[in-house]
Amino acid sequence: MGLLYSHFGAQDATYIFAVIENITLITLILGYVNVQIGIIGDSLILLTGLVTLSLLPQLGRLNSFIVKDVLLLSSGLVLLKSNLHSHKAATLSCFASTS
Repeated sequence: MGLLYSHFGAQDATYIFAVIENITLITLILGYVNVQIGIIGDSLILLTGLVTLSLLPQLGRLNSFIVKDVLLLSSGLVLLKSNLHSHKAATLSCFASTS
């Protein structure tokens, strides 16, 4: 994250994070229609949560900001598991219908 701040400055790095989070939101919504897009959205949730949790040593204490990201990370794992299961079932049914 420090790389973004040094290259773009604090304001532009914040805009970049906002764009990434909005892309994540859009992929999660589209994930209801297309499981593969949902898997991308779930992965972005996990990446966002891990990056934000990497700030924990700098914050020095546990607060609602960190609790929110722990919940975000766990919900991303649940969604990823569900979408991977749906993708596997769709793939298996595709192979079963072609043989």
